[in-house]
Amino acid sequence: MIKNNKILLTYFLYLILGFVFFLTFHLNEFPIKYTFTDWLINYEGGFVRRGLLGQIVFELSKLLNIQIKFLILIFQISIYLIYFLLFFLLLSKRETNFFWLLIIFSPISFLYPMAELEALGRKDIFVITSFLIFSIINYRSLSSLLFSFIFIFTLSCLIHEITFFYIFHYLFVFYVKNKIFINQKLNIKHYLVSFLSLGILLYLNLYLHNFVVIEDIVNSYNYENLTALSGSFSHISPAIDSVFFKTFSNINIVTIARYGFLILISTIPFIYFIKIKSDYENKYFNFQNIFISNILLSIPLYLLIFDWGRVIYINYNFFIIIIIFIFNSNLINTKYFQKKLEVISKPIKILFFIFICLSFSPKLLITDDLGSKPLYKSATKIFKIIKNFE
Repeated sequence: MIKNNKILLTYFLYLILGFVFFLTFHLNEFPIKYTFTDWLINYEGGFVRRGLLGQIVFELSKLLNIQIKFLILIFQISIYLIYFLLFFLLLSKRETNFFWLLIIFSPISFLYPMAELEALGRKDIFVITSFLIFSIINYRSLSSLLFSFIFIFTLSCLIHEITFFYIFHYLFVFYVKNKIFINQKLNIKHYLVSFLSLGILLYLNLYLHNFVVIEDIVNSYNYENLTALSGSFSHISPAIDSVFFKTFSNINIVTIARYGFLILISTIPFIYFIKIKSDYENKYFNFQNIFISNILLSIPLYLLIFDWGRVIYINYNFFIIIIIFIFNSNLINTKYFQKKLEVISKPIKILFFIFICLSFSPKLLITDDLGSKPLYKSATKIFKIIKNFE
């Protein structure tokens, strides 16, 4: 284990405290900060994508007579605590080695929302944690596996529609877990329920969503400086072609080289160390295909989302979950893994760690340059804020 979990525990506690600090500090920007406007999207103007959490917070605020900004803070802190707790329980079982240290301290894994504060508190964390929960549940039957898939995936989609782009990650976990239930088979009812659920989700997000009245959502709150053009409200119902044009017009050779470089250095550990056991590996089911599929399936996101840094962060978290799942499912070729670890000298490991974990990180927007020294700068941000209060 990772030195009695001390390194992992210390790092996670540092991140939790940092997250809580910044989430609380950002309350003074309520409600106009983009993150808050995204949380304020509700169903008061009709069905709308991303509206589930906003409606829950809206109703709880009336029921409990608690200000909405404090309820949002409670939700944000709670989901981050669950996220870190689950990852701690999973990673603390892994043996201390160079591979896991690269994963844990990567600037696009756990640190990223504190390195890029505009990514902190976003609904992405619910999408990631939902998939994490789905991957670690021990299912007793094929029916319970299918029910959990439909329920968790649907819930995550209603929180943020970006979940749709990760359906193949869910299906991969479903496929592997399904192998446990050799004597059980899906019947026509299972297929009907599955397709009906996905069909309803697509109908809600692609069609019914277009009839939302944004002004009614804004008017459901009594905030003078909140309008239909504030933050996330202005992005509720743009046409896909306009979103694509805005993003595509900012893509150039420099952008591709910059983010391609970041993706390459962050995925080196996966490419170098991981290989599926020969008992399970075939021309379709092998790590190369899993890895390439993860890259290819994320391409539509880079064409539809302006903040590429978030996309890289979400992708990386999903892939960490896949890697942990593969390890826990005993699919990893451990001899190959150990051999790769042993051939790297200590000086090379130190250089790689500094280069991959301490040097670069993606900024949030496609138009931004590379970030540098993410771990150092995330700490200095805290001290700068504290100093300003003196």
